[in-house]
Amino acid sequence: MKHILLPTDFSENSWEAIQYAMNLFKKQRVTFFLMHSYEPHVSAPSTAVTSKRANTIIMDSIKEEAKNGLQETLKKALELNTNKEHQFKTIIINDYFLGAVQSTVSNMKIDAVVVGTKGASGLKEVTIGSNTANLIGKLKCPIIAVPKNVVLKSLSDIGFASDYSISEYRHGLDLLIELASNFKSKISVVHVMNHSKELSSEMRANKMILEAELKPIPIDFYCITDVSVEVGTRIFSESRQLDMMCVIAKQHGFFDKLLHKSQSKSISHHAKVPLIIFNHAAFA
Repeated sequence: MKHILLPTDFSENSWEAIQYAMNLFKKQRVTFFLMHSYEPHVSAPSTAVTSKRANTIIMDSIKEEAKNGLQETLKKALELNTNKEHQFKTIIINDYFLGAVQSTVSNMKIDAVVVGTKGASGLKEVTIGSNTANLIGKLKCPIIAVPKNVVLKSLSDIGFASDYSISEYRHGLDLLIELASNFKSKISVVHVMNHSKELSSEMRANKMILEAELKPIPIDFYCITDVSVEVGTRIFSESRQLDMMCVIAKQHGFFDKLLHKSQSKSISHHAKVPLIIFNHAAFA
């Protein structure tokens, strides 16, 4: 059974991400963990006993609101769910978002985190968008980032951005292969070259390794030249009207400009396409 983590700040986009996840894994045995985290309240250094009491009241109120929000979300999910092999559990954590996700991924043996890229606004003052960006490179399991207003209708064409620098995957792409198999998708691999127009012998060898790793999924290979990685990947995604785009986050790697230099901005550039973000560290 798969374990899928669904962080929520009770925003519309986080609910859309939950629906997307339910559809994405609709034919599989899954336990979905609906998780809400609220930040620890730090009192001023000069607090007295009354302030401590006030702080307790505030935190209890926040926790109660979180419980109610999760129960409402759970109720909506159960009403929509059609797979009897889907289970739902709720988790409330008094911690910062990143820490809450990391501990849940570890404790619950999470296979993937599905999260929206646009957060709540106004009084909640929570931004899933920036929090999603902060998860990149911090989790060994894949992150599926779901933009606002995206509804899963098909998964016929999945993009995969590669710089052909990886020579070993150690089953790190199993989620992609599984989804492509379930939806009978093809994978369109794109390589962006902003300088040289030829692959080195090492890159050609790694390209063959990637092809072997993704078999038996149908694969097409594409190359875009004379543009930056960020622009080339976005152009490819939009022009082919992909149903999903996959990238591998590597420290000091080819996709620094795509995912690390300005993560929130880069995610927003794929506003119409969900992203699967794999952590290169998971392949080691």
